Amino acid sequence: MDVRKPGNGFFVMSVMRYCSLLMAGLVGFGGTSAFAQTQASLTAEKNRLARMEQSQENRSVEVEDLENELLSYDYKMDRAKEALEKARQHYEQSRRELQQAQADHQAKKTSDTERQLNKAEHAFDMAERGVDSRKRRIEIIQSSYQELKSDLDTTKGAMAQGNQRIADQKRKVEQMVNTMLAKAEAAQRAAAVKKSAPVSKPQVPAPTVASVAATPVAEPGATQPAQEQAREVDPDLLDYVKREQSRLKELLADGAEGKHTFRSLDLDPSSGDRVSFEYLGHNQYRLVAPVEAGRQTYKINTWKFRRTIPADDDGVRYVFIFDGRRLSRPRLVMYPEYVLSQIKD
Repeated sequence: MDVRKPGNGFFVMSVMRYCSLLMAGLVGFGGTSAFAQTQASLTAEKNRLARMEQSQENRSVEVEDLENELLSYDYKMDRAKEALEKARQHYEQSRRELQQAQADHQAKKTSDTERQLNKAEHAFDMAERGVDSRKRRIEIIQSSYQELKSDLDTTKGAMAQGNQRIADQKRKVEQMVNTMLAKAEAAQRAAAVKKSAPVSKPQVPAPTVASVAATPVAEPGATQPAQEQAREVDPDLLDYVKREQSRLKELLADGAEGKHTFRSLDLDPSSGDRVSFEYLGHNQYRLVAPVEAGRQTYKINTWKFRRTIPADDDGVRYVFIFDGRRLSRPRLVMYPEYVLSQIKD
């Protein structure tokens, strides 16, 4: 349990006090086994909280992207309406010219008037098609806008539910810490009373170096394969990765790389070495690198992104996707590499 990790400030001091009190009264509380169990329970709930916060960050990125898309469709709609108005003006002018050509040909049927009539009929037909095509464009934009608006409303609703889940989880963790703290304080008081009481029987000898050495201790890496097999992927995270994989696949479907916006694009994490991105095309860049648990700041060239990494993802390889299509507000997509094994082609 790393109480120094940022993002847990609301109970860090309580946890530190709990640990010190518990170690001081360890025997009265139930021994090292009880300490390990309570530590594992608290760590599990903290990891669950970090997963929730990570999902909220992903949703926040999605909301920002949808809002930017809606703004772009507002611009497209304004341009489409302007184009429709110009097409209508051109249509009216062509209609008047056609009427004039019809009248001229009716009054004096010559090869010149017939040629002018044919020309006017063709121009009118093209103007009519121009109005129809611009109307259809507006309908397409309106339909796309409504789809994006529906997606935005859904994502915002999920964010509201996520905020409530996070608040509930924080209260749960805080209650666990308070309960542990109360038990640790009681254990310390009991230990103090026991220490001051008259000795009526021989004390249990303290553990020797030999007895401690005889106790089997699992190697840190020994349980890693089992942990990897037992790892459960959060459903929200899995859905997020599926959506991002689909978005990237659709964007790169034409196989064209396009122009490189950056000569080099590097990830500079809070700690560790700088890593270069691989260019995929269409201003999409990718790399895979291990991450550290806690609240992290990732600097990519001049941009900075804040992300929460759960404790059980410490040292895990993450996929980083930098979307540089909109340089004023680029996107950073992040997810554990192990999630990809859960996605079926």
